[in-house]
Amino acid sequence: MDKNICMDQQKRKDLNLRLGNLILAIFLATVPTAITYGTLSIHGLNICRNLSSKVSDKDTIKKNCDEAAWDTTKSYIILIGFFITLPTWMWFYLSMKKKEGN
Repeated sequence: MDKNICMDQQKRKDLNLRLGNLILAIFLATVPTAITYGTLSIHGLNICRNLSSKVSDKDTIKKNCDEAAWDTTKSYIILIGFFITLPTWMWFYLSMKKKEGN
């Protein structure tokens, strides 16, 4: 009976460790995610600026290109956040698990 209680406590402790590290990783990943998002946005707008300088109908092309660049960048924000948060979370979790084992 004590063995089951001990295992339940260990599972609960492991779940708390995972959730706590996930919250910490999400919090810490906001800055690199924002930097990546900003970099991609600037890159897209630079492409639009260069494209509009090479065509005759500058205003229409620039406006449409800017909208497309922002829309494209916005569509990647979740993916960017995921690929920055996941390794951060795993690193925290594995580090804490290793520390807990010692």
